[in-house]
Amino acid sequence: MNWNYPFGTTEFVFSLLFVGAYAAFFVRTIRVARRLKTTTRSLIIKLFIRTIAFVLLLISLLGPSFGEAERDLQSQGKDIYLLVDLSKSMDANDVSPTRLEKVKFEINHFLDAMANNRIGLIVFSNEAYTQSPLTYDRAAMNLYVQSLQTDLLPGSGTNLCSSLELAYLKVSQDEAAADKSKIMVLFTDAEKKADCSASLFNNFRRFGIRLFVIGVGTPEGSFIRTQNSVLKDEDGESVISKLQEDVIKNLVQQTQGQGYRIDNKQNELSSVIHDINSIEGQVIDRRRVTVASNKYYYFLIIALGLLVLDLLITVRTFRL
Repeated sequence: MNWNYPFGTTEFVFSLLFVGAYAAFFVRTIRVARRLKTTTRSLIIKLFIRTIAFVLLLISLLGPSFGEAERDLQSQGKDIYLLVDLSKSMDANDVSPTRLEKVKFEINHFLDAMANNRIGLIVFSNEAYTQSPLTYDRAAMNLYVQSLQTDLLPGSGTNLCSSLELAYLKVSQDEAAADKSKIMVLFTDAEKKADCSASLFNNFRRFGIRLFVIGVGTPEGSFIRTQNSVLKDEDGESVISKLQEDVIKNLVQQTQGQGYRIDNKQNELSSVIHDINSIEGQVIDRRRVTVASNKYYYFLIIALGLLVLDLLITVRTFRL
């Protein structure tokens, strides 16, 4: 028999106090009975029941485990590329504090929920670059995510196709990912239409690459704050950046992917995590382990039964 919880100082002190108090009660009762010249034979019944109940309660408190059984445990993993838009429009604050800062915050939650998966990071504006290859190293990934800024890359446009092409190239050339589920999670405000080649979309469908597009922002949009004022166009007009829902819908349709939203009122990241978890991954670890279950309730039930019996049995300590 194994014990899940050690017999510590707290248990020892309370047990000692209980035994001492009950011993004092028992001795006092015997002394009074002798003075009155009566028998204490019936008191032994109560002592016997309560002692057994106390021992059983103590055993259940320690969490006895026995009856070990073997179980098969397996861990499944997927390859996931995060594609993050670093165009200047991601500095818009229609999502607090800004679209990009909100994305970085949500990615941290995403990483925590995907501990068994390899995750890579691709950033893009006019061109796409690999910020981190597929890795299990969460600490390194968190550092990469926190370093993301809209001025990290040259240019300020939004080229969705460049990020998709680079991600496809990475997963198609990775021999270690040949049998794994291939997933891409795209964070963007989709300000520019994705005029990708038909072959790229066909490859997504052909090789079963799952694309999850997360639109960040609102259709109403907002100004893009700079250090001193707001961003203006060539005509001196303030630029208003808006989430282009039609672009996202078209991209989802072409790749047979799924679309989601993140803004101040709606956050569907939990749905993304749920949908990704529902995808079957490759078994990356399988082992047979011995499991010992906590059987405290057997002892607890018997102890409670004895206590109920103790209440039901009426004995006279003194017979006058």
